[in-house]
Amino acid sequence: MKTSVVKGVSCFVPEKVVTNQQLSQMMDTTDEWITERTGIKERHMAERTSSTSDLGLKAAKNLLAKIQFPTQDIELIIAATVTPDYYFPGIGVQIQQGLGLSKIPAIDIRGQCSAFAWAITTAYVYLRSGFYKNALVIGSEIHSRMMEYSTRGRNFTVLFGDGAGAMLLESHQYPEGRATAHNHLRGVIDHEMGSDGSGAELLALKRPGFAKGHTEFFSVKEAEDGDDRPSMEGRQVFRNAVERMLQSANTILLRNGISVADIDLIIPHQANMRINESVREKLGVAPEKVFNNIQHYGNTTSATLPICMTEAEEQGRLKAGDLVLTLTFGSGFTWGANLIRW
Repeated sequence: MKTSVVKGVSCFVPEKVVTNQQLSQMMDTTDEWITERTGIKERHMAERTSSTSDLGLKAAKNLLAKIQFPTQDIELIIAATVTPDYYFPGIGVQIQQGLGLSKIPAIDIRGQCSAFAWAITTAYVYLRSGFYKNALVIGSEIHSRMMEYSTRGRNFTVLFGDGAGAMLLESHQYPEGRATAHNHLRGVIDHEMGSDGSGAELLALKRPGFAKGHTEFFSVKEAEDGDDRPSMEGRQVFRNAVERMLQSANTILLRNGISVADIDLIIPHQANMRINESVREKLGVAPEKVFNNIQHYGNTTSATLPICMTEAEEQGRLKAGDLVLTLTFGSGFTWGANLIRW
């Protein structure tokens, strides 16, 4: 069986930074309030001249330049976002066009905060089958334009930031067999995916859309009432996030016959530092074995994993041969995990 090997990862974040102190001048909040509840100190904001696909394209180009991979050799694009340029089509085909490619498939995945983990899994399956030789996976978000910079919208506005990340995976066949948790062959080893629709409305952006009971896609009154803003039942989301991320980790460990001590680095989705700390404590791992950067970027949804991976590499905390575990949870509810020999 073939193995899907990570050839490289990179990211792009806008230059503009918005601090908690700046938000406190727009709404009834403080740096202390935000930091205590989320761990976030600042986030990045895209310029009005940039779109979500623009950020994703820049992340992709940064990656291809970094690993010196010929653009024309890309065979599959998998893109993830909850903030697309258009209602349709998705950003995959726009990034494809920006790269000057044609005819290859560009797939969009809707997994919210779990989307990049799901995209890695999707690429893994395609590449292991031998149907494609490589896949470019992209997560990109511009949240700032759907946030409400007022006291009414503060519960969401303080959480999110803009950014993008990209990963290239290649199909590889080792003479010794495929990568496992017990050998030192590089590649994606295992994954976990799940969802529970009973929590779909507990974390959602419900309008615009074609939900039952509505006669139009979006109305003027809904716009005036701010119905095109996200809503969240915070306590239930927190509880489910910790439970599902912990469950995913234990499933991966048990299935592969390893303990958490065998993992070199855990990279969780960056939604809330308190969630990640709760998962870390329940797994019984030291803080230095978990990578977090939410304090600088906020929640960038599908871009959090590749941004974390890029920074972890740059800081020397993620090295070739390391055994890495990703953990994600998002709206849907959705969750996912990847076990990768880096």
